[in-house]
Amino acid sequence: MFQTMEGNARSHRVSEIGAQAEQSQADLMRSLQAVSDNIMRLAGKLHADSDSGNRAEDSASIHQQNAIAQDLIARLLAIPASQV
Repeated sequence: MFQTMEGNARSHRVSEIGAQAEQSQADLMRSLQAVSDNIMRLAGKLHADSDSGNRAEDSASIHQQNAIAQDLIARLLAIPASQV
């Protein structure tokens, strides 16, 4: 009887952890989309803007957003695959 209860509890905990991982994955994906949108917006602004002062700021912002994107991608890749 104890083993059955233990087995049931274990699968419940695993599914609970899986739900948290999916939520985290969705949050990371939304964040990555926002960063990607920022990079594209800044790249368009950088391409269209001829003012060298703003170009340096925009370029630095793109590099910062790129670093954030790389971190998010690494975190997404570290999430274990679901056991479906």
